[in-house]
Amino acid sequence: MAASSQSSVEPGSNEVKDYICNACEDQNIVETSADFYCKQCERFYCGNCIHLHGKLFAKHNSIGRVDIDEWPVSKKVVDFLQTCDVHKEHKIDQFCNLHKQLCCPQCVSDQHRY
Repeated sequence: MAASSQSSVEPGSNEVKDYICNACEDQNIVETSADFYCKQCERFYCGNCIHLHGKLFAKHNSIGRVDIDEWPVSKKVVDFLQTCDVHKEHKIDQFCNLHKQLCCPQCVSDQHRY
């Protein structure tokens, strides 16, 4: 039986939750960490929402965090990894050969012009 999801991220933290429950997100509930992934639905669920999902879709197999390597990469993680550390409003989309680092357009303009 699934346990209720509790987040270890403090409110106001800059830390990104790796996977968010899509059902809670659809209902505009505070971001709840997902504990399960359903391959058939291609959605993530917290401990509370997986129970209703299981009742509605009894033949679906959900994958818990124990097998997280079978989950796809979440959009939030991809967005976090592609965001410039210095210029949060920009996506990293270039590589500076001279400095051997990834850059956003603003970084290139500020520090990586030849």
